[in-house]
Amino acid sequence: TLFVPVVAITGADVAEKFLTSEASDSVKPGMVMELDPKNPGKLRIASGTYNRRVAGVVSGAGDIPVGAILGNLPGHEDAPAIALSGRVWVQCDAASGAIEVGDLLTTSDTAGHAMRVADYPRAQGAIIGKAMSELKTGDKGLVLVLVNLQ
Repeated sequence: TLFVPVVAITGADVAEKFLTSEASDSVKPGMVMELDPKNPGKLRIASGTYNRRVAGVVSGAGDIPVGAILGNLPGHEDAPAIALSGRVWVQCDAASGAIEVGDLLTTSDTAGHAMRVADYPRAQGAIIGKAMSELKTGDKGLVLVLVNLQ
């Protein structure tokens, strides 16, 4: 029996490694990912607004390293860690409006990016999480997000 009194995890998210149907060099930290309907069990870069296939965010962007990794299965060693919960930096596009602290985020028309939710009924099942930092209207960049898929 192994007893560990304290485990320190330097990251701030709970992630799982998922195989992707994209070329591995095209999937970058901070990108929003979706379930790939053509490849069951795999993910691909999310596209389209209010996408209900949203699955999580590639962990490790900005200054927050990958946190706890679940399901590190054989053959998944090189697969990206996808944040399913916790705090991560997310690629965002504020073309449709500024992102403010507390805004709910969903997928955008820009592949792999999030945007603020403006249509709450449409966002049901397509929410990535809640913004913890801001992004000015028209800008693209990283926003700190508390991932809470809904």
